[in-house]
Amino acid sequence: MTRHDDVSRKLEAVLRPHLRFLKPDAPLPAAEPLGALGLDSMAAINLLLDLETTFGVQIPDDLLSAETFETFASLEATFRPLLVHAAAEPGADEG
Repeated sequence: MTRHDDVSRKLEAVLRPHLRFLKPDAPLPAAEPLGALGLDSMAAINLLLDLETTFGVQIPDDLLSAETFETFASLEATFRPLLVHAAAEPGADEG
């Protein structure tokens, strides 16, 4: 599995519990509005905290906007550079 696929997989795994209208076995459409899948403002805050904990990063305030959390594709495009960098750091996957 490539690093690109690994980041996508991990990002989706963190996101899914926050999408209360997405069935567990349903695919996550990249262009579907996350709000339609159950991501509200409180869920977005919890998602942000989960992303920071899971990936060991602090997400800069300038990345936090409604557009960032619009779809999985926009979320991934925004966070991928930050998450790939964090995953590449020594000890990033150590518990």
